[in-house]
Amino acid sequence: MVLLNPPRDGVDIGDYTLRDFAAKWLMQQCDLAEVSVYREANRSLLASEDRRPRLVFIGDSITEFWTDLAALQSESAAIINRGIRGQNSSQLLLRFEDDAIALQPACIVLLCGTNDLRSYVGDAGSVAESARQRIVRNVTAMADIAQARRIALCLGALPPVNPAHPVHRDPSAIVAINAWLAEFAAARQIDFIDYHRALVDAAGHLDAAFSEDGLHPNATGYARMRQELQRCATVSSFIYPNRTA
Repeated sequence: MVLLNPPRDGVDIGDYTLRDFAAKWLMQQCDLAEVSVYREANRSLLASEDRRPRLVFIGDSITEFWTDLAALQSESAAIINRGIRGQNSSQLLLRFEDDAIALQPACIVLLCGTNDLRSYVGDAGSVAESARQRIVRNVTAMADIAQARRIALCLGALPPVNPAHPVHRDPSAIVAINAWLAEFAAARQIDFIDYHRALVDAAGHLDAAFSEDGLHPNATGYARMRQELQRCATVSSFIYPNRTA
């Protein structure tokens, strides 16, 4: 077994490869998961006297920009938005404990993966399989964590994208990942929220009526997502506790 030695006298990177050194440097020097973004808000929330059941929505920009979620807040449920723009599923896994589990929620609604599908080198299709494998690993890990803590988890489907967006995602990859998410949710007996069907057009793209930039829903798009969310039995049991079937 070959061990990597640390840098010699601070002159170079020693026996580390440049990739290994960069990864370790970033972990030490940078807040890769961006846990600092909500650190103070989390502390204030945990110190508050609000004892309503908490529903934590965690994800990327699609969650962060979903301001309409606040309308679901009521005397029976506190809605907590923990979205951070640009994050992939690996970053979400790294901050899942701090920004979701530690808040002692009754339910977590997870929506992640669209940024895993973003291609920084090559075409969108070239990253599809590696992105799928990464999403599978990370979502499985987050589900394991939530279920071990006996916290209800709901999985959201990836919304479609439109070719109008300058950084395209492969529509077939989105469909494949959503199929896996639905199967995984069924196997784990957790709710699956199909945002995709609420926003997709006949061509399999994000309907232009529901987005201004081809990626993020507009007010009308979020309203349709909210309709899907309200069909989720677990979420509805908290925001509408007195509703009868």
